[in-house]
Amino acid sequence: MIDLQTSASLEGDSAMAFLDLVLACARPCCDAEAFRRLVRTHVAPLLPHRFSIAVLGSLTFDHLAIRHLVGVDYPPAFLARIPRQTKLSDRPVIAKWLCEREPLVIDPIRDRALLSKLEAREVDEFGLGRMAVHGRIDLSSNMASYFSFAGTAETVTDERAKFILRLIAPHLHSALMSIPSMSMANPAVDCLTRQERELIVWLAAGRSNAEIAKLRGRSAATVRNQLSVLFRKLQVTTRAEAVAIAATQGVALHRPAE
Repeated sequence: MIDLQTSASLEGDSAMAFLDLVLACARPCCDAEAFRRLVRTHVAPLLPHRFSIAVLGSLTFDHLAIRHLVGVDYPPAFLARIPRQTKLSDRPVIAKWLCEREPLVIDPIRDRALLSKLEAREVDEFGLGRMAVHGRIDLSSNMASYFSFAGTAETVTDERAKFILRLIAPHLHSALMSIPSMSMANPAVDCLTRQERELIVWLAAGRSNAEIAKLRGRSAATVRNQLSVLFRKLQVTTRAEAVAIAATQGVALHRPAE
């Protein structure tokens, strides 16, 4: 439903552009390319920028696991470098957004101190320029969509960019989630045994193989073999990835009694 009071707070062409965006997002995107066309056609008039990225990911402790990513006119070399698992300490911009859950506008000179060495290097190497970011987090706080618009026009003030981000993020989230290939479901999680789910809980608690073995009354070799089976089922290679996928699919990660 279109909030007429909100759209009325936009002037002239901007109000029409927002209404066009809302209508476009109400129609399911058949694939990632349809989402890219939507951004180029309907977001650019509201928030002029050079390139953007949309991410669906799961949040677990200090890690972000990227499940789906759509780049819109981003340099391919930049997209190729983005890891599917990242520590939030390497991405303080994302960490700040997750903490505040409010739109951010990052100026690469003014806000240099906020950027990690990795982010500063990316900004300089790829000429990302001024960035406007926002997204949506689900009620469980385990899954999020994240939108970053790089090279935003200097003619758009920080406050104006934040205002636009608040308006468009919910609709972009819906459009991104409507892409059939963007499903966050993982059938492998449904096939996990009770013991495997318990194992994930200990992983989430940061326990080592030796600690898990002691707590479960098993040998370290047995725990290592059980982890290998678990990783194959989930098609992951690290403990953090296993925990992130489980959290996204609703596996309770409350620490068990020791």
